[in-house]
Amino acid sequence: MDIPEVSPLASREEYAAARQKSWVGRSPRGFEVLTHDQGWEIMSSKEFDIGGGFGVVLDAVGLTSGPYREEWNKQIVCNEGDQRTKMRQPYMRLLKPQQVAKLQGDVRAIINGILDDIEDPTDVDFMSQIAWRLPTQLYCDLISAPREMAPWIGRVTESINPPLLTLDKDRLPESEAAYWEGLEFLEKHIDEKRAHLGDDFTSELIRCELEGLISHDEVKTVAMSLLIASMDNTLHQLGLTFGTLLEDRSRWEQVLAKPTAAPQAAEETYRLCPRFGVIARHASKDIEVNGFTVPADSWIWISTRSGGRDETKFEDPDNFRMGRPASRALMFGSSHYSCLGATLARLEITETMKIIAERFPNIHLKGDWRKVEGSLVTEVEHLSVSLV
Repeated sequence: MDIPEVSPLASREEYAAARQKSWVGRSPRGFEVLTHDQGWEIMSSKEFDIGGGFGVVLDAVGLTSGPYREEWNKQIVCNEGDQRTKMRQPYMRLLKPQQVAKLQGDVRAIINGILDDIEDPTDVDFMSQIAWRLPTQLYCDLISAPREMAPWIGRVTESINPPLLTLDKDRLPESEAAYWEGLEFLEKHIDEKRAHLGDDFTSELIRCELEGLISHDEVKTVAMSLLIASMDNTLHQLGLTFGTLLEDRSRWEQVLAKPTAAPQAAEETYRLCPRFGVIARHASKDIEVNGFTVPADSWIWISTRSGGRDETKFEDPDNFRMGRPASRALMFGSSHYSCLGATLARLEITETMKIIAERFPNIHLKGDWRKVEGSLVTEVEHLSVSLV
């Protein structure tokens, strides 16, 4: 098999050329899966593991030891086997589709409130005035914290995760300081909730402890994971979704023509412009996939940027088209390693799309929008819109 060399930051054209040679490429970090179906197959396979998971990112950014690394080692993203299965249980209970569906009314109320607060609808910084505010306010509601804390929540989460995902070593001290700050708040908040449990995520975590699903220490670990994971990924995908829809007016017109199909439109934006550029898997033994043997102790990186534009899977793959046959967004993973917050993120994004279509159908870009593609994630740097 002719395996092409592929950069982790390959262009669309370079990915397309590589796909013509093989479904798998080779890069300095391991093997790159270039096609959709092979990517899905590997993500769904129980033969592959995650090799310490997010630990490979922590190693790459230089966070290899010390108390901060020890805290990360407790997180579900750094665990395998029975411990991971155990820690998934409260997430599956808290974020199962039936539970998330109950939040639709709250999400819509938050979005409408955010839009009501905009003073000048002709000049809106989409990221700071809309994208940042939705997940931070929703998080406050989920854990029964005052919404006034949302700006603080946003600052803490912006400081913890992005420096790691963008491999920005200079921001490691900021990341660590914010982590301890967030953990201190959660420990106090959890202790206060123990005296008066309610219908919120914090109370449900405490109930999980009382039922023996997780330990006392794991309550704060799971709570910290929710704080870390439920903010910046959602808000950047919100920006990527709207930037993708608005850069070509015909895309937004498709949404306006059938607003009930907003979930389909959102899936198309995840395909064309995903927040996560890759999903990592590890081979602890030789594993054969589609005529190729992945050597033991190899990393294999499923490229969502390439797989989402796989011409053997998607007709006219570079164009936005609603009504395509159902496909699964690679960036949310699959099976026992799937993104547990995917249902909540999808709800936030599709409801934002529906409400803006209802209230501000004439929304349009003001100038170009800017995004930065890293080897792991894509960040929205600037997205300015007019709502009218």
